[in-house]
Order: sequence, then structure tokens, then C-alpha cells
Amino acid sequence: MKKCYGFLMLFSFLSQLTFSQPKKEKTFEKIRRKYEMKTIDDISAMPDVRIFILKAKDESNFSKLIQGYRDGRQFDLPHKINYADSAIAASIKYGSKDDISNDYLSKGIIYYFYHKNYKLALDQYLKAYGFSKRSYDQYLHHKVIYHLGVVKLHLGYYEEAQEHFDECVAYYGKKTEAKLHFNEKFNRKKAYLNSLHQLTVTCRYLKNYKKSDSLSQLGHDLTLNDDDFALEHSYFLKCRGISKYIKKDYSGAEADLESSLPVIVQRNDFAWASVVYYYLGKINEAQNDTDKAILYYTKIDSIFEVHAFVLPEVYKSYNFLIEHYKDKDVKRQLYYTNQLLKADSLLTKNYAYLSSKLHRDFDRRMLVEEKERLEQVSKKKTVYAQFLAGLVLLILIIFTVRYRKDRTIKKQYLFLQKKLAEQSIAKDDLVIDEAPEYSIRKTFLTDEMAQKITEKLKKFEDEHQFRKKGLTQHSTAVKLGTNSHYLSIYINENKGMNFNRYIAELRINYITNLLNTNNKYLHYTIEALAEECGIAARQNFSSLFNEINGIRPTDYIRNRKKELGLS
Repeated sequence: MKKCYGFLMLFSFLSQLTFSQPKKEKTFEKIRRKYEMKTIDDISAMPDVRIFILKAKDESNFSKLIQGYRDGRQFDLPHKINYADSAIAASIKYGSKDDISNDYLSKGIIYYFYHKNYKLALDQYLKAYGFSKRSYDQYLHHKVIYHLGVVKLHLGYYEEAQEHFDECVAYYGKKTEAKLHFNEKFNRKKAYLNSLHQLTVTCRYLKNYKKSDSLSQLGHDLTLNDDDFALEHSYFLKCRGISKYIKKDYSGAEADLESSLPVIVQRNDFAWASVVYYYLGKINEAQNDTDKAILYYTKIDSIFEVHAFVLPEVYKSYNFLIEHYKDKDVKRQLYYTNQLLKADSLLTKNYAYLSSKLHRDFDRRMLVEEKERLEQVSKKKTVYAQFLAGLVLLILIIFTVRYRKDRTIKKQYLFLQKKLAEQSIAKDDLVIDEAPEYSIRKTFLTDEMAQKITEKLKKFEDEHQFRKKGLTQHSTAVKLGTNSHYLSIYINENKGMNFNRYIAELRINYITNLLNTNNKYLHYTIEALAEECGIAARQNFSSLFNEINGIRPTDYIRNRKKELGLS
């Protein structure tokens, strides 16, 4: 019996020694080493990721727990949002502001890249930006700036987007002597290439083709034969192909675009895939190969059907399809007409800045009339048609309201321009009118006193001394060598207003004249314009400008730029 007990003790000891040894070897680093080099969305990484997360929970190691959720977010394609939410929750509870910012940003990237939901992506980016504003982590800060730039690019704010991408290219492109981990080097290069790509696209949208071509060739050369950046290489091939199409090098454009497509499709980047399909369709249009053009354009429609997503850049593919099937296939013509209306409605909501341009290019009224004719021919008087007509009516009402508002603003602008043409702001409006006869004044100012104030006020106006901030009636009176009471009497009698209103009109008339005569001021911000004329607050400036000129400064500047043909 004793021998048996001794054997059991020995077996127990050996078992503990045997089975506990591997457990000690399972450090976080060793677990993570099994999957950290795998490609994004490789689901085979998830068994080890789950082991990593369970170990972090068991040991209450919260920094590792946050990392584990982030790894799940990277590799588990079907559950990315779930892991993103878990990472945010863990960062809020256990992490730093940088952690929170990073995880909000990553959730936004999922909405952008995988769902193409720019509104939800922007919500997350703005939260990330709020937490990163005072961060010392410049890499994270510029990552947020980059993704804000991406959303602005898709909404059509090209100049603002270019500023973001210029900043990111400059930051990520800097050479650093610091010894970085392989992953850090990889991420930094990837961020640089992505910023370069977005800057390339932005320059093309701004019609700066020379810079766009230069950037796309640089990106192409940097990623050539580099499997780690195959997707980025495809993006630059895509950009180069579009540039060749613009230059009417159709064979070269087709070769680059077709070469870019496999990796883009494999990564399920259906947004850029639709752009490639669009330009392949345009190439075949130019070469009179209608069948191939239709093939590519229907691929764009397939993306729209599956993902409820369409880019303004590929929008006109529907025009070709509608025209092609006109008088040939009423059913298809009606289908693509309805698709165009659905796409238009989506773009109106998601691309407010670009929607007016789209409507200038396509006459909605004619489209609606054609839709109604097609419905009569095909005898499809369905509930769906009624809903569609209601949707069209709603859109028309919205654009009617917008048109009337723009017409009112235009009328106010023209009225102000007429006033500026009739008067010389630089002299007449800024010079105090002399009283007809000092002998009929209501107060006791002597002729000598009135004449003295007149001369000094003229100098005050001619030298634009009213631009000084913080002017008061007292300080101005002292400067003019009189007192507040006399100055107030003079301004009331000769201008029919009080001191504050007098200074406000001088300042607004001054800045209005600059906006009307010097184009550089049309590119100033409202804050800079307020600063230029001596008004401290943006809101106060806008209110005074509107009150005195009958139009908001932003509306005046927009109309003035349009009149002058400035972008």
C-alpha cells in the first residue's frame, strides 16, 4: 500500500512538472508572435488571439486586454465592430486618452474602409480628434488628421483635404534616426504611402495634373515589387491609369487599370474598384466598344445594389446606360433611370457639397418626365412608382427652397455691388459729411470747435485709425484733442448715429471695399477679415456686416468669387 501511495505521489509530481512547463512558456509575447505577422483579416489568427485575450483577463492585465481586442479587430472580419467596441470600452476604463483616441479612430476606419459609411466614420474620427488634440503622440495625431482629410475629400472639400494630406505626407515622410520596431516602420511607411495616394487623388480632382502625375509615379516606384504594399501599389497604378486616360493614352490606361484591379477586388475595396470600372468603361466608350463599356458600367451598378454605395466620380455611368437602352429595352431603361434617381438621392444626403454640381450637369426635370413616360409605356403603375415620384417631388422642393434662398442672396449681393459702384467707399463713405450750416446746429458747439473735430476726424478716417481694436468714445476723443461729450454731439449731428455705430460702419465699409477691390481678401477667413478691420469677434463681425450690407460676409465672398471666376 505504501509503495502504491509513493508511486502516486511521484506520478503527481512528474505530471505537474510535465504539464506546467509549457504553461510558463506561454507568455504574451510568444502567443502574439504566432499571429502578429499575418495579413489583415486573416481569420486563422483568431484562435491565438482568443488565447491572448483570455490570458489578459485571467491575469487582469488591462494593457494586454486592450491589445487583444485590437488584434481581434484586425483579424476577425465578421466581428470587427464588436472588437472595436470592446477595445473602446476597455480603453475608456483602463487606458489613456491616446488609447481612447486610437480606438475611436480604428472604429471609424472600419466604417470608412469596410462599410463606406462616411457619416458614421466621421463621427468616430471627430471623437478621436477630441481625445488627440493635446496628445504628445504625433503619429496618432497625424493619423486622425489623415482620416479627417479622407472624409473631406469624399465630401468634396478638396482644398481642405489637400492641406491635411500635405501635412501628413510631410510628417510621415520625415527620416527618423530612432530605432523603430518592424511593425512601427511598416505602419509609418504605410501611412506615408496612403497619404501620398490621397494627395494624388486630391490634386487630380483639383485639376493639378502635373503634381498628380508626379506623386503617382513616386508612389508606384516606392511600392514596385513590394508584396507588403501590394494594395498601395495597385492604388498608384489606378491613379496612373486614370492620368493616361485623361491624356487619351487609352491602351496604356487600360493596361494600368486592369493591372490594379485584382488586388483591389481581393481586398474588397469596392469604392476604388468602382472607379477603376468607370474609367475602363470610359476607355471602351472612347474606342466605340459599347458592349465592354456596358459590362464595366453594370459592375458599378452591382456594387451600388449590394453596398448601397456610389461615388460622385462614377455617377454618370448611369447616363450612358439609360441612353443606350433608350427605344431598345424600355424595362432596362426604366431600371437604370430608377437607379440613377436612387443614387442621386443618396449623393444628395451624403455629398451635400457636390450635389449642386451634379444637378447642374443633369436636368432633373427632364429625367422625371422621361421616367413618367417610361412608366406609361411599360404600364407599371405601382406603389413603388408613387413612392419614387414623392421622393422626386421632395428633392425638387428642397432644391426650389435652396434656389429661392440663393436668388435672395444674389439679389442682396447685386444691390450692394450697385451701391459700391455708385459711391467711392475709399473716400465718400468714410468721410464725415459736413453739416450744411453750423449756424443751425442744435447744440452749443462753436464753429471753431466743429471745424477742429471735422479736420481731425478726416485724418482719423483717412489713416484708417478706426482699425485699432478696443476703441472707445473716450480714447478717440482724447486722440482728437476734444472730450467725449463734444465728440458724441458732433457725430450725432453730422452722421445721425452714435459713436459705436459710426465706428462699426467705418470698419465694415472699409473691409467691404477691400473685398470688392482686392481679390486676395476673398481668400481670408472670417476671423482674419474681422482682425483686418479691428473687430474682435467673428460673430460680431458677421452680424455687423449683415446688418450694414444686408448680406452675410460668407455669401458676399462666395458670390464675388463666382463673379470673378475664382475657385
